[in-house]
Parts: sequence; structure tokens; C-alpha cells
Amino acid sequence: MTEKKQLYIKVIFVILVTIILLSFKGFTESTDRYFEDIYSVIAGERSPDSNIVIIHISKSDLDRIGPWPIKRSYYALLIKNLNKQNVSKIGLEIFLSSRLITQTLYDKLLKNEIEKSGRVVLSSLAGNVIESNGKFYTDSLSYPSPKLLNQSFLTGHLNYLRENGIAIPLVIDNRGDFEKAFSYQLLGKNSEEKSTLLNFRSSWKKFNNYSLLRYFELVQNNSGELKYLKDKIVLIGISDPQIASTIKTIFDEQLPGVALHAFALDNLLNLRWLKTDIYFISTILFLIILIGFIFIQPKLKAKQVYSFLFIFGMFLIITFILFIAFNYRTGLSFFIIPFFFVLMAETVFFILEKKNLLRGALDESEVLKRLLETKQSELWRLQKELNIVEGSGSAGLIEKIKTLKSDIEKLRENEEDKTQAEIPSENNVKNFHGIVYRSKAIDKVVEIIKRAAPENATVLITGESGTGKELVARAIHSLSNRRDNNFVAVNCTAITESLLESELFGHVKGAFTGASNDKIGKFEAADKGTIFLDEIGETLVNFQVKLLRVLQSGEIEKVGSADQFYVDVRVVAATNKDLEYEVNKKNFREDLYYRLNVIQIKLPPLRERKEDIEILAAHLLTEEAADMSFSKAVTKALMDYEWKGNIRELQSVVKSGAIFAKSEGRKMLQISDLPKEIVKDSKFDFEELVLQSLRDKKFSHSSISETAKELGNVNRTMVAENFRGIVFRTLCENNFDIELSVDTIAGIIDQEVREKVKGKIDIFINNIENDIVKTGDGNFEEVRSKFLSKYKNLPVKFHPYLDEIIKWKIK
Repeated sequence: MTEKKQLYIKVIFVILVTIILLSFKGFTESTDRYFEDIYSVIAGERSPDSNIVIIHISKSDLDRIGPWPIKRSYYALLIKNLNKQNVSKIGLEIFLSSRLITQTLYDKLLKNEIEKSGRVVLSSLAGNVIESNGKFYTDSLSYPSPKLLNQSFLTGHLNYLRENGIAIPLVIDNRGDFEKAFSYQLLGKNSEEKSTLLNFRSSWKKFNNYSLLRYFELVQNNSGELKYLKDKIVLIGISDPQIASTIKTIFDEQLPGVALHAFALDNLLNLRWLKTDIYFISTILFLIILIGFIFIQPKLKAKQVYSFLFIFGMFLIITFILFIAFNYRTGLSFFIIPFFFVLMAETVFFILEKKNLLRGALDESEVLKRLLETKQSELWRLQKELNIVEGSGSAGLIEKIKTLKSDIEKLRENEEDKTQAEIPSENNVKNFHGIVYRSKAIDKVVEIIKRAAPENATVLITGESGTGKELVARAIHSLSNRRDNNFVAVNCTAITESLLESELFGHVKGAFTGASNDKIGKFEAADKGTIFLDEIGETLVNFQVKLLRVLQSGEIEKVGSADQFYVDVRVVAATNKDLEYEVNKKNFREDLYYRLNVIQIKLPPLRERKEDIEILAAHLLTEEAADMSFSKAVTKALMDYEWKGNIRELQSVVKSGAIFAKSEGRKMLQISDLPKEIVKDSKFDFEELVLQSLRDKKFSHSSISETAKELGNVNRTMVAENFRGIVFRTLCENNFDIELSVDTIAGIIDQEVREKVKGKIDIFINNIENDIVKTGDGNFEEVRSKFLSKYKNLPVKFHPYLDEIIKWKIK
């Protein structure tokens, strides 16, 4: 599937999902609320307005003072005491119905206290509430008991609507009689809002609250705590969930009505109700960003996963800030749900692409397997024929058999490259302070380390580069009496001769240009510990004289200072040179050599301890990726190689091989992941068979089809794309020299064959040039993103070469 088709599919997904979301409003709203609840939980509970106090009648109160409804004399007493505390407003959230005849005895008492207070808001109830043109209407309105009312008493309705949350109409029109909301009446000032969508920022118990009897207890004890109520707005209501109607919020399973109106008042006082002003525009903006991302994302290539994480992360951060800090609701569902559909589509496309690549690899593997069977049958036939034929004819058969055996061995290597090598047995594998081995040669080295470590004598470690000299030095330090002090490693070749003395011995301020401060040298830093001087054989004679003095007396002299001071340092030196030879050539001081060579540890090269190669490779691979393994062919190639760079080279090969295997989604290192110098001609590559077959057919017009048939009726495209990859690789390896590449591919000096090969190369290059011109872009990433079709059937191993060809032609 082309990149353009993938883009169209993803855009169609976004459009279809958006239409579905618009059609199912309830689902959209519930999705928005779900993510808003998550945001609220992440932000945590935020304290409500401290000017609001709730006095609630709890279940415990009712158990002590009688059944519901309680006598209205309690409300009268409550209002009387609240007036004494000089509260700002009192809101009685309990609807005082006129139907309760037994309560009329206390109505006059309650009415008197309300009149004295002048700051009480009573509650009313509207009937069916409907919205029209942004205004709210009702067909009926119920007020408290008529015996309580006079014209000066304030009332507020307790109604709310469940529309994408809890919304409170601030004013309801009852046939021209306008009734404010309970919380709006307590606010005491006008608002331009028609309704408020409640923002529950915490549990209702975060409000300053008292149970009814607890409040009366404080009054009876004349508690100083009551002073806090001065100038506060007090809401009175019932909290017993068996009597009060409740709702569920993110912070409360049962939020009583009095707390609901407390939150409404909190929102009005602090302008923090949920705002929907930007909901529509945010929805449009999210969809534009998502569609824009769909078109940009393919150009990011290797960073595609990070791009998905980045865009979704930024969306979450921005919408979180808008919701938590500014109380704005946004069209969350119109981004999140389409985004996940796009992500699912991208995942499906990725899996399909990997399946295609895997199918290509399996096809190549199947071809090689069939070829092995064919050659084995031919070998059996020739061996049978050899038993019959005698004389001069047998020599030719023997040569053919020899060639066939060589080919069969290579093909078997191919089979082994698909088979996981056995994990090396841990029997006899040792790990001595990071030195992994099982060879007797290293056993002897370890014994010397153990014996030398407790002493203070200098140690000279010799051996080729990459054999692990620093590991040995660290092991000596770890086993010595100095283990609790510093181990300081110095690579003498990494420091210029002019700075080496300053680096090792330190310098004083002003000792030379740039010496703006005193500096501690490596010897001083290693005091009471161990200093490791790597590549000591590379130092010049002038420096060797000063080093000798330190070894003899233990005294050092900083550059620019005449003062000497003593350091207690054990010296461990290392070199890859033959120091005796250097002494004879006068390149290394003889007296220094003898000072260093008190104990010598010679490390053998890796090629002389081949039994360690497999376990070292396995150990190094585990450090790179614990879930990876080697193929049998890789293990054999590693064992057969000479390793001139020793363990350091082996580490580099394993590291690069793991990277290549991961890039192709494999957990097994194969021959193709190793450098060419290690692999040599140990096996057949599919492209090698293709190229040889095309050469045999002199690159004729029908050579691709004939090769496909010869290799077992494989797909013609597989042969053609492998040849295209061979051309790209050869051009890169020959520094884009077309003539040299023609010779390499043709394999013979035949002008007619050369012209055919050159013609094919020209076609490949011209196609790329023409497509680059069509894109009208000079940026590699932009061009590559539009060349998906050119990468589609090309084996993955050739993709980097096509990258280089495109870069070459862009220049």
C-alpha cells in the first residue's frame, strides 16, 4: 500500500469517527467527563472557598434529636446563634413545606428569627425546567410555608439540570415571576451568566463544616472557634444520604444537596465554574492539528513513535492546564478517540509492512533451502556415476564433486544462520572482577593477580591492545589493602607531552599560560590508592626521568613550584610494546623499566585463548540486550576469526551486530550483521546467487525471468529488486563511479555485457533523478518520505544504499 493511500485511509478514519461522535452526543459527553475526572484526580483536591461554611444535619444528629423532619425550632435557634456570630449570609437549603401541620406551631418562632436576621435565604422548588434561547422556564414554583413568608424574605430555587454535568440555571422564569438560584441569591450580586456548570474541585468535606449538634455543643461551651464564623456565608442542610438526595462526583460517592449548592456558591464567588466558551473552537482546532499531524508524521521516519508520544503528550498537557488552571472544557473526545484510531491504523500498516519484509526474507530462505536439496541430489548422482566411470573421465567428475561439496557447505551455513546457537554452558565459566573466562591461560593470570595484589610492589601489565589490561589493574586494586581509596586511570597517549607532567603531578597558579588556578595532579588524587599508567611505553625520555624520581622517593613536585611533597601511591603500568626492545633502542629508560617490572603480568591475545571467545561474546551480547542470541553461523564465524583487536574488537562487533539485528526487528544476530572481514566467503547470499545467474546469462533481456525460474520459480520481482539493491550497493562502495561499478557488476571484460549493465544502471539512476525533480524538494527527509514506493519491495538490507543514492543526486 502506498504512503498516499495510507494517508487517505487515516484521514477518512478521522472524519468517520468525528461524524460518529457528533451522532452519539451522550457517548462524547461521557468520554469528555471521563478524561476530565482523570485530570481532576491527577491535580488532586483543591481547597474550596474558606468563606463558605456548611452546617449539616447528619444521621448521628437525627439518631439523637428525633426523626426527620426535625422541629423547626432547631432552625430558629440555629439562626439566632448564627446572628450572634455576625455571619454574612445564612442559606437554609431545606425546603420548609406547608404540608407538615405539626411544624406550623414553630413557624412563628422561625419567622421572627428570620425577620430579626435579615440575612437568611430560604429555598424554593421549581417544577419542570426547560431551556429556550439561553433562558430557563418553569410551569410552577413552590415556596416555603406561607406562614414563613413576607415580602422581604429572600428565596432561591434548588433545581439543577443534568446536562453534560451538573448545571444550575441562575434565573428561572415562572410566567413573569423570576426566581434566582439558591446559590445566586446567597452571592448577593448580579452575574451575566445564564447558568453555571459546576466544577467539583474536592470532596465536600474540604469545606469548613459542622454537624448540627457539634455546632450547638460549641455554642454551649462558648468556644472561641465560633469567632471564625464572622462574615462567613453559612449553608444549612441535611447530609444523611437516606433522606437527602445525593449525586456522585469524582471525589464523593454521595454528595448531599447542601454541598452541591456550596460548590455552586464557591464557583460563583471565584468565577471557577466550568466554561464551555472554547469547546467548539477547540474541537475544530484539535481536528485540524490531528489531520495536519497525519500528513507530517510520515516525514519523521525513525522518530515516528516519538512524534505520536509528543503530539499526544502536548495535547494532554495543554488540555490539562486549560481545565485545571482556567476551568475550560475542551473537545477532548474529538482528539483522543480519532487519535487512537489513527494510531491503530499506523500499527496495522506497520505490521503489514513487517509481514511483507518477513515474507521476502522467508522466500529467500526457501530458495536457498531448495537449492541445497538440489545440490545434495546432484552430489549423490555424481558420486554414483564416479563409481561406474573409470579413467580420464573420473578427474572431471571429482572436480565437480569437490565444487558441489563446497557449495553444499556454504548452503548449510545459510541453514545454520537461521538456527539459534546453544547458550554456552556456565560450567567452568568464571567471572573474576569483570574478567570473564574459562581458559587455563587466564587462570594463570588470575593466580598472579591474587598473589601480587596484597603487596605494594609496582606491576607491569603487557599484552596487545584490547586484551583487558585495565580490567586486570582494577582487579589488583580491588584485592589490595588500598581498595577503599582512589583508583586513578591515566592513558598516557591521550595527553600531549607538554601537558602530561601537569596532568600527573599538578601545577600551581601562574605556572604557564592558562594556569589560572592550582591543580591537583593524578598522583596526588591517587594518594593512598592506586594509579594506573596505561600505554607507558609511549612516553618520552624527559618525562620518564621525572616518573623514575617519583617511583624512587615517592616525592612529587608540581609544575611551577620548587616545593616537594610525599605521596603514597601504588603504580600499575601497562603497555602493548616490547619494552626490552625499546630499552635496547634507547627509547625507554632501562632504570625505569626495572622499577616498573617488579611483577609482570602478560595477557595472551584472544586468538590464543579461543575457548573464551564464545563465552565472552555471549557475555557482551547480554550486556547489550539480554533477550538476544547468536545464530550457529555467527558463533562459528566468531570462533574462526583472528581478532587482531582482541576483546575490544569483539565488543565492537557484538555491539554493532546487536544494533543491526534490532533495526530489522530480530532477536538473533545473523551473518549479515557482522563485518565483511569476519564473514569472508563462508556462505551463499541470495543476491550472490542472483548476480552470478545474471552474469551467466550475460544480462540478457530475459535474464531476470530465467534466473527466477532457475532459482525454483521464485517471484520475478524478488530477483529484480535484489539486482536493483546490488546496483545501489556497488555504486556506494565505488564512490558513485559508474564505470567502475559497471565493471564490478559485469564481472567480465565484455563490451556488450558492459553496455547492458550500464544501461540498467542508467535506468535506475534516471528514475530516481526524475522523481526528485517531480518532488521539487531539496531536503533528503522530504524526498525520502515521497519515495515510499521505491523502498517497498527493495530488501531492507539495501535501504541504506538507496538513501545514499538519493543524497548523491540531491547534491
